[in-house]
Amino acid sequence: MRQIDWSKWALPALLFLAVLLRWGTFFPSVINHDESTYFLIGKGLLEGQTYLVDSYDTKPVGIFLIYALMSWLGGGAIFFLRLFTALVIGLTAYLLYLLGNSASGNTKASWAAAISYLLLTSIFKFYGISPNTELFFNPFTLGALLLVWGEGRKIHHFLLAGLLLGAGFMIKYVIAADALAIGLFLLWQGWRKERIFRTILQECLPLTLVFFLPLALTYGYYASIGQTEAFLFYTFDVTSKYPVEASWVDRLLFALAFFGRFFPFTLLAIFALREPLAKDRTWQGFLLLWLGCVTVMTLLPGKTFGHYQIQMMPPLALLAALWFDPERKQQGWLRKAAARWIKPFMVVAFVGISVGLFFYFRNKLDGPRLVAAALKERLAPGELVYTGNYHHIVYHLLGQQGLTPYVHSSLLFYDHHVEALEIDLTKEAKRILDQHPRFILLRTDHPHNLLTNSIYERYEITDTLPDKVWLLEPIN
Repeated sequence: MRQIDWSKWALPALLFLAVLLRWGTFFPSVINHDESTYFLIGKGLLEGQTYLVDSYDTKPVGIFLIYALMSWLGGGAIFFLRLFTALVIGLTAYLLYLLGNSASGNTKASWAAAISYLLLTSIFKFYGISPNTELFFNPFTLGALLLVWGEGRKIHHFLLAGLLLGAGFMIKYVIAADALAIGLFLLWQGWRKERIFRTILQECLPLTLVFFLPLALTYGYYASIGQTEAFLFYTFDVTSKYPVEASWVDRLLFALAFFGRFFPFTLLAIFALREPLAKDRTWQGFLLLWLGCVTVMTLLPGKTFGHYQIQMMPPLALLAALWFDPERKQQGWLRKAAARWIKPFMVVAFVGISVGLFFYFRNKLDGPRLVAAALKERLAPGELVYTGNYHHIVYHLLGQQGLTPYVHSSLLFYDHHVEALEIDLTKEAKRILDQHPRFILLRTDHPHNLLTNSIYERYEITDTLPDKVWLLEPIN
């Protein structure tokens, strides 16, 4: 009986596995509020709005363009946004498969890297299950690496790699750490092979110059519409004004917690590193450099958000996967167990995670849908709602536009955001209240500031909705 050549089916197989793992996450209205921001601003772009003019956030424009595309393709359905995200993860796993094959030349290790990434991103809620920017720029990093890895690369490979990294930079600026790792590795290779000047001129320089092309084009667009000041302010000033919240001790514990959270992958990476092979010594060295660069990048902002560490998952997956190279002989007992049980274990793991995620979200209160349903019963045609500091996906569920360009609710309710974005809360409160919303929502544990004070001058609490949300109506 002829064996199936799975290498020809790697892409559809990994796309299928990504959907299988994550289909239970396609139904809730909110997993993380950042996703709602990307969706609502992206939807606004489809309706003719301009980012940083009609809507504001702290991210580059790229993630909103991606969500605009997914919204257009999926007709604005949340289900399809999650499906497309799963397909992006499957594609990323396929790029890891190709990169592992190119660098290590071992099919087992390549499959292990791809499967590892699917699992790493689909176990914990804030470490990949919730769609976030890192999931969308990782493919750009891997595409760039595929272009530059190996011998015989021409200048156009580095130009295309720089363009991919530059595009990823416009999704989130932290991809600069991945670009730094690639650049440092190219320089080291050039020095080791005694061709440093050729490397600088024919590899690093083209890559670097093209890297800034998407940023330059974005600047040119804003300059053409007379919004240069807004672009420069939100691109550079806002980013530099955010306070550092965690001490270096907390940040180091944050990094260690990642490796502990995904300990089986960490352990396999350590095993692989303890048994170096001549053929992949360079590859291991680069993966350690890459992992080090992105780890430092996740620590620099001083915030311990789990989704930051999604950026660390591709190099960790590739390192852990090297243990599956049959030329490695250590941990013989574990290898025998893996040879016997790895396939049934994978079946159980994938089905278990898939079913587990479905029932987890099925049994979890979908507050925004319940709140939106309660509001629909009370709203007359044409009446508006301001979602306050509650989930802003309620606007979409009600078929309404937001009442403020600061879509992410935290921008108006937390002092560090207000100060960094230089928001005039008096002016913003007037903008919202002058639209005479029929209802205003506030979480029962909301912070108080000038905006909430302005709301309470004209509105009063009349009911408590599901999910610990106060309903406010105009004072008679």
